Formats: sequence, C-alpha cells, structure tokens
Amino acid sequence: MATPSEYFASADISKVPVPDWNHLDVTSPTENPTIRLEWDQIYQDDITGNVTKEEPHTAAEIEALRLSFAAKVDVKEFPPAVKYRGKEYAKPWQLVYGYGRSEALRLLNTKGWFFTVLEGTEDALEDVQAQENELLPKRINEEVDMRKFLIKKVNDGAIKKTETAIRAKFKKVYPYRRKEVENRVVPQVLSELGVQSPYILYTSAPKVQDWIDNHSKEDYVIGGNFDSDRDIYGIVMKEGYQYRAVMNAYQTYKETGKFTGVIFHCGAPTKNATFDKKRKQVMKGFEDIRISLENAGVKVWPIKVLGALPQDRESENLKLLVTDFFEGEI
Repeated sequence: MATPSEYFASADISKVPVPDWNHLDVTSPTENPTIRLEWDQIYQDDITGNVTKEEPHTAAEIEALRLSFAAKVDVKEFPPAVKYRGKEYAKPWQLVYGYGRSEALRLLNTKGWFFTVLEGTEDALEDVQAQENELLPKRINEEVDMRKFLIKKVNDGAIKKTETAIRAKFKKVYPYRRKEVENRVVPQVLSELGVQSPYILYTSAPKVQDWIDNHSKEDYVIGGNFDSDRDIYGIVMKEGYQYRAVMNAYQTYKETGKFTGVIFHCGAPTKNATFDKKRKQVMKGFEDIRISLENAGVKVWPIKVLGALPQDRESENLKLLVTDFFEGEI
C-alpha cells in the first residue's frame, strides 16, 4: 500500500477519479481533467477563500484527516479541486475545495497532490464549493454554513432577495437535505436579510403553542393532552403523517375511550401544490385510511380534524384555524 508521498510520485493520473459537476454548470477539461501540482503552485486561503464555510476546520478534524491519509490513500476518492487564475500569478492555481485534505497532506510532508481542474463562473464554483461538502463529506455543512452561503449569494447579486430565489438555490446546492432543514434555514436567511416570508412554517410543537398563546381566538390543547372542553385528546400533525396519527389515536381510544382532535400544518407550498391542495390531500389521506378500515370491519373512527393552522399571511386570518377546505367532516 503506497504512502501519500509514494502515491503522489507514481500514481497514474488517468486513473484518478473525476467528479461530475455539470448539474451546477461547472466542467473539467475533457482531455486533462486532473492535474498534478506541487504546493507552491497553489494559492490557498482558508480565511477568505473558503467562502461557504462559517467555521474553519478544527485541529482535531485536521489530525483525523492526517491519520486517515497516513494509514492509506483511498484511490477511489475524488481529489481536491483547483481553478486556473492566470500565469501572471506566482501561484497560478487556486484551491476551490479540499482545504482540510490539503492541510493534512502538507502535514505529511508531501510535495503536492492531484487536483480536479474546474471551469465555471464564480457563482457556479461557489455552488460546487458548497455542495462538495454534501456529496464528498470530509466535514458536513452545518446549517450556519448554509445560511452564510445563501446570504452571500444574495449580497453578491447572484440571486434575487426573494424566498423563491433563495429556496431554488438551496435545492440546487443541497439537493439531498431533508425538507425540514430547508424549512429551518431559508426562513432564517430571510430574517437576516430583513425579508418577511409570505407564509408561516411551523417547525415544532412549541411554535404551534406560541400561535395558540399569542394569536388564536380559541384555546386549544396539544401534545397528546386531554382537552376537557372538547372531550378529546389534542395533537398537532404535519402533512404526510396521517397513518401515524390514526394508529396513535386508536391506542388513545383503547386506553381512554376518547377521540383524538387533530390540528395539522403543511410544508412550504409550490406552484403546483398550494396550501389548499395540500390540505385537501391531507383530508383525502385520512378518508382513504378510514374507508380501508371500515371495509375491514372496523366500526370506530377515533379522529376528529379540528382544522389546519393558518399559514398564508396575506389571505388567511392568523387568529383562526383554517377549515374551508373541508369536504365533509372527518
């Protein structure tokens, strides 16, 4: 097994893996996508050059990378990447990503390393810089990194200062992140930029309780607790979790003989999935489950939908649950 120095001296450059960043509008030269460079040829600035990371690598992370490389060179792993900045510079190449790996390799006294050559606009290269931590993780992006990156895109004029543009960039750069992460990060970015979102996303039960305490005309009980006024146990549910709500409601009915009152909310709307469509889909989900159980001989339906939380700032009364999407009672 070759040491890093031996690998750098003798590896076949044509066999070094090459990542594909075409989906972010960044390419590599067809004939020579990988280049072998010594460290004194590369401009590396982790202080101002690594623009998508809020916090630099810790000493412990660098040491872990150093030990990893010292143990073996993973020939299947994509290398760091560089861009060509011009022959007029003493260091004509600039590191795009792989700051931690490059630091660890220099600690091992290697003369240089192999790098993927990237070509694209500054905006596109920064997209790659951000996504590389997602797909080829040496240090996964923290949400603070995502916020920093998105705010920079707006401040640089690369994207518009709108929720639609910010969400589109998030989905492009972080396509494998859960919707919950997007729904935490984007509102925080909008808040830091002084932009109010046209709709409300309820990210937790405490936020729903805040709505009940601060805005609702009526008092509601949630958290699986008993609502003596309505003679039900109250819960909050996010769209898509109807089956779980029903199963838990049957357990509650078995233990107490009481029904479960459901207040639900939805994720961010899209062009083809408005809040109204999403809410009707939630009700359809409940109805489908109810009919299936009824056909199987189940006589009790323990669910009572109280309504949906108001989410559209412009068209909905923020003091009342939304119920106008009901097509009959469930």
